[in-house]
Amino acid sequence: MDLMQKSYEKFRVLSFPGGNTGVQMGGWFRKEINSLDDLQGLKMRIPGLAGEVFAKLGVNVTNIPAGELYTSLDRGTIDALEWVGPGMDIKMGFHKIAPYYYTGWHEPATELQYLINKRAWEKLSPEYQEILKIAMQAASASMYNENFDASANAWAEMKRDFPNIKVKTFPKPVLKAMKKATDEVLDSYAAENAEFKEVYESQKSYMAKARQWTKMSDYYYIQTSEMVE
Repeated sequence: MDLMQKSYEKFRVLSFPGGNTGVQMGGWFRKEINSLDDLQGLKMRIPGLAGEVFAKLGVNVTNIPAGELYTSLDRGTIDALEWVGPGMDIKMGFHKIAPYYYTGWHEPATELQYLINKRAWEKLSPEYQEILKIAMQAASASMYNENFDASANAWAEMKRDFPNIKVKTFPKPVLKAMKKATDEVLDSYAAENAEFKEVYESQKSYMAKARQWTKMSDYYYIQTSEMVE
């Protein structure tokens, strides 16, 4: 939050967490990805940093408007696309076309935000500032819970109605290449922008610490549960 506010201070706005989608999927693919060669020339809709990573691996990245995605995938204008997760993807109908649904590698969470004009904020009494903070926190927590529930229910529906869908994880050589390309993209931004570097280093430091608890809690809990089923 300190680094967030430091970034937005120049714009005279305050930023607060505004909800989270949780882990996002790696995308819908018309064909299975078995090697890096399968990415060469692949036409895919995937924006942002993940798009830059895929482009480094030979993917023909495009950013088609949302309203044209279903038709583009259906007609073969694109071979694959990344959207969000089952809860939102089911409304788009991609599961009716592409049989391969790849697990996430690039977006463990998407944090939305509330932006508030700093001058307007300062006009509020401390009581109203606190009320607004609590309201934003409540809405943020609700969004995460609603997204989790929506994806759990949507995936159950997809699996029931379209049993041909195969959930896949990218092969290890592909994942290693993605990791290498990701580091190169992020390091290049860090080299050009001191503010980016400060945030990036802070995130890496926290992730190294938090990953240990994630393994101890979620990861090993799931493994233990599967062992006794």
